[in-house]
Amino acid sequence: MASVVGRDAELSVLDGALGAERDGGAVILVGGPGIGKSTLWEAAVRSARGRGVRVLLARPSASEARLAFAGLIDLCDRLEPEALAVLPPPQRAALEAALLRAEAVGKPIASAAIAVGFLGVVRALAAHRRVLIALDDLPSLDSPSEEVLAFAARRLEGVDVRFLLARRPGRAGGLERELAVGLQRLTVGPLSLGAVRQLLFDRLGLSVTRQLMRRIMQATDGNPLFALEIGRSLVEHGAPSLGAEVPLPDSLEEMLGIRVARLSAPLRRVLLALALSEPLSAEQVTAVAGRVAVEDAVDAGVVLIDGQHVRASHPLLAAAVVKHSRAREPRELHL
Repeated sequence: MASVVGRDAELSVLDGALGAERDGGAVILVGGPGIGKSTLWEAAVRSARGRGVRVLLARPSASEARLAFAGLIDLCDRLEPEALAVLPPPQRAALEAALLRAEAVGKPIASAAIAVGFLGVVRALAAHRRVLIALDDLPSLDSPSEEVLAFAARRLEGVDVRFLLARRPGRAGGLERELAVGLQRLTVGPLSLGAVRQLLFDRLGLSVTRQLMRRIMQATDGNPLFALEIGRSLVEHGAPSLGAEVPLPDSLEEMLGIRVARLSAPLRRVLLALALSEPLSAEQVTAVAGRVAVEDAVDAGVVLIDGQHVRASHPLLAAAVVKHSRAREPRELHL
């Protein structure tokens, strides 16, 4: 799998569960905010693609949880029209309407037809090569999409389809319960001191004394996202004096809010556009915010280029920019 600092054991589990030569399999990554679930999830997705696996992925967000079939639309975003052409006409019409690829004609769309249609597409894809259905931030998945996936999960026995899920600690949802038999739960814990030190050097070029490193670990409890935000503050303002506290807001969300507030207006516009409408193509983001702003946002580490798409570097950053935006800013961007 792709190099990820301090996570060799977790990567080995993912590699074994998702790479084994057998039909089916599922892994769920569970951990607190900023602990590294998304990093591991993305590494597993990259590894699967490198093996030639067909990946259907979605990164649900809380702001879209009430939009029917938002998750399903993301999962099918890169499906070619030919992938739906294998379906019987009623299923194809229903699924295309749910995916907003065609207008619904006549009666309201039958949810059963959408679910059966998606199942048919997945089976057809898996007949040619392994399929991985990957969902980050599972609790933010909209209910209609989760029902479709749960329907499919119950009927994929003997089909080479894997599931890769991620969520914060809490109650299991419907899809997770359907996958319970054979579902491998991987708890993502804090990084070691050595791993945090390596992370700060790799990402920020930051090298600190062992004493300061211990203080960073005490402040962050090995949370990599929290440690990186402190590292950025140290790069910007310098190390605290001997005996002084490491600068630390009350929560990770507050720290990310401070970082968002310090961004220039063009960079916040890029991040807000992605938070409201992710995923967007590079052309779409450039049309909204300008090429220079997009390039600067990438350089600042707040957005990433993922193939032809641009996305926020972390879901919590996207949430922070929405929370700390003025009411008129989202309206203007939507327009």
